[in-house]
Amino acid sequence: MNLTDPYVFQKPLMIIVMLSTVGAGLAKNISVPFIDGDSLHPQSSVDKMSAGQPLTDEDRLPWLHAIRRTGIQKCREEFENDKVTSTDDGGIGRPAVVIACSALKKKYRNVLRGTAGIVDEPEGSPELLQKRISERKGHFMKPDMLASQLATLEDPEKEGGVVTVDISKTQSEVIDDATEGIRHLVTVMDHQGL
Repeated sequence: MNLTDPYVFQKPLMIIVMLSTVGAGLAKNISVPFIDGDSLHPQSSVDKMSAGQPLTDEDRLPWLHAIRRTGIQKCREEFENDKVTSTDDGGIGRPAVVIACSALKKKYRNVLRGTAGIVDEPEGSPELLQKRISERKGHFMKPDMLASQLATLEDPEKEGGVVTVDISKTQSEVIDDATEGIRHLVTVMDHQGL
């Protein structure tokens, strides 16, 4: 792909990762910016979740739009500052951003990815997810909210552009698997002109 082609920016890629540690590692591996969606929550949502109350669709929609706007801006900056890393140099050859966001429902994922996006879905038992959430320090989402998140989750596996990663492995193995899956999917998308 010709990185000087102005058409390249018209296909910014939003890579949605449901786990922030995996997202940060993936972004580093493919040389793109990383956004932790939690950092863009309005204070009212943080307060609500800190009190153990799940967010509604109405709470989430402005937040999702803020994440997408921030992602597009990061991609634009990457493109305009000639920081798109080619595949030969370890990147994915197009403006992209990795976004850590639970994106539990298909309609949330659609807001984030727009016309070009990939979802990296963690696959693990509720017990493993509970353990991982309990190990997080200083996060406003309490472990007892996992049940409401799992009840809300619409499995993205049947959607196009999804990479599923087994999170029972070590953190570095999970990040490596996510990286391999994303690289493969981007190659397929490039061949399909997406």
